[in-house]
Amino acid sequence: MTTNTDLVEGARETRRRKKNPSRAKSRRKRATGGVIRLFRTTSFRFTLFFVLLFTWAVGVLGAFVYRASFGAASEQTDVIIDAELSVLANLFGDDGPGMLTRVIRQRTAWRDDSIYMLIGAPSGVSLAGNLTALPPEALTAEGAFFDFVYERPVLDAAGREAGVQIRPARGKLVRFRASSEAEQSFLVVVARDVSTREFLRDRLAEVFKRIIVATIILGVIVGLLFSRSLLARVETVNKTARAIRAGDLSRRIPRTGAGDELDHLSENLNSMLDQIERLMTGMHDVSDNIAHDLRSPLTRIRNRLTDAMKSGPEEKEAAMQATLEDSERMLSTFNALLSIARIGSGESARKMEPIDLVAVSEEMAELYEPAAQEAGFDLILITAPPPPIKGSRELVSQAVANFLDNALKYAAGGTRIELKAAPDPNGGAIISVADDGAGIAPKDRTRVLERFVRLEESRTTPGSGLGLSLVAAIARAHNAQLTLEDGLSRADGGVGLRMVLRFPAAKSD
Repeated sequence: MTTNTDLVEGARETRRRKKNPSRAKSRRKRATGGVIRLFRTTSFRFTLFFVLLFTWAVGVLGAFVYRASFGAASEQTDVIIDAELSVLANLFGDDGPGMLTRVIRQRTAWRDDSIYMLIGAPSGVSLAGNLTALPPEALTAEGAFFDFVYERPVLDAAGREAGVQIRPARGKLVRFRASSEAEQSFLVVVARDVSTREFLRDRLAEVFKRIIVATIILGVIVGLLFSRSLLARVETVNKTARAIRAGDLSRRIPRTGAGDELDHLSENLNSMLDQIERLMTGMHDVSDNIAHDLRSPLTRIRNRLTDAMKSGPEEKEAAMQATLEDSERMLSTFNALLSIARIGSGESARKMEPIDLVAVSEEMAELYEPAAQEAGFDLILITAPPPPIKGSRELVSQAVANFLDNALKYAAGGTRIELKAAPDPNGGAIISVADDGAGIAPKDRTRVLERFVRLEESRTTPGSGLGLSLVAAIARAHNAQLTLEDGLSRADGGVGLRMVLRFPAAKSD
C-alpha cells in the first residue's frame, strides 16, 4: 500500500534527478565503462574461450548421445520391418494371397505400432491393412525405406472415433508375385509408428539447446565475476604502483591470504619494493652524509689553499702536502661508498662460487702479520675445516681485511688479535676477528654498522666510518649475518670486541 510518505520521497527523488541529470549520467557512464572494461580483460577472454570450447564439447556429446540412442533405435525399426516383410513373403509363397490377406487383417486388429497395407495390382484395390491411403513417398521408394505421415483415428472411451491424429511413421513397400511370369502382383506396405521416438528426439534436442544456451549464459556470468574479482586485485596493484610512482615508497601490495599465484606475486613485488626503498633511503642517507662529512675537509682545503697563495714557499709546500692527504681520505671515502652501492645493487651476485674460508683466513693472516707486529699485536690464526660456502672470494677477503683494519686501529691498549675460521654450530660457517682492546658498548654495536657513524672514542683516529658498513653490505650480499660480540678478555677484567660473519652452507646444485 502506497503511503503519503512514499509519494513525497518519490517526488523528492524525481526532483533530485531533474536537478542533477549530469550526476546520474556520470554514474551510468562509469557503470557502462566498468562493464566494457570487464569485457576487455584477458581473464574474460580466456573464460569466453573455454566457454566456447565447453559448448562445443557439449554439442559433440549431444551428437554422440543422439547417435547412440536414436540412431540405434532407427536401425532397430528397419530390422523389425525387414523381418516382418520376410515373414509375409514366406506366407505368400507357401499359402498364397488369401493367407497373406488373412494374416495382415489379424495383425492390424492388434492396434499396436505396426502399420500394414495390401494392394492388389494392377487394379489398385486395397485388400487389407490399417493404412487408409498409399503414401506418395512409397511410389518412388519401392524396395527402400521411406518416412511419411499418416492419419490415425482417435477413439473415445466407448470405442467410437473421436478425431484424427497426424503421426510420423517409417516403412517399406515391396511387390509380391506368385512367379516371375505372373501378371498379377501385390503391393505390401509394412511400416512402424515412430511418433514416440520422434517426440523423445525432439525433446532431447530441445534439452540440449537449453543446456548449450545455459552453458553460454552461465559461462559469461562466471567470466564477468571472475574478471571483476581479478580486476579488483590488479587494480590494487595499480593503485600501489601509482602511489609509489608519486613518491610514497612505503606503500605495499596487500595480500589476501589465499596463498595463490597473485599472493606469491605480491610477496615478490613487496620484497622488490623493500629493496628499492632500502636503496633509495641509503642513497638519500649517503647524499646527506657526503654533504655533511665532506663539507669540512673541502672547507679546510679551500681555506688552506687561500692562505697558501699569500704565504711563502715553505707554507705552500706544507699546504699542498696537507691538501694531498685530505684528497686521499676523500677518495678513500668515495671508493668505499661506491663499493657499498655496487654490492647493494646485486652486482656481486653474478660472481658467486664455492670458496674455502680457511684458505682466505690463511691468506689474510699472512698479509696482515707484519702490520700487526709493527702495531704491537700478536696475530693468532685458528682454523677448523668449515663446510664450503658460496660467495665472492674478493668480497669475503675485503670483509676480513676491514675486520683486521678495525682491530689494528681501535683496539687501543690490547695485545692480541685472533682470526678464526670454523664451522658454525647452527650450520654453515663462521669467520671472525677478535681483539682484547677497549671494545664497544653493547648499546652502540648496532649503530656502528651504519654509514659514517664514528664513536667519540675514535674521533681522533683517521677513518671515514664506512668500514663496518661495507662489511654489512657484503654480509647482505651473501645472505650472511654480521654480529658484534664480546671479544678477548683483558687482564683488567674487561673484554674487547669480536666481529663475526656467519655464512649459510652452500646448497648443492
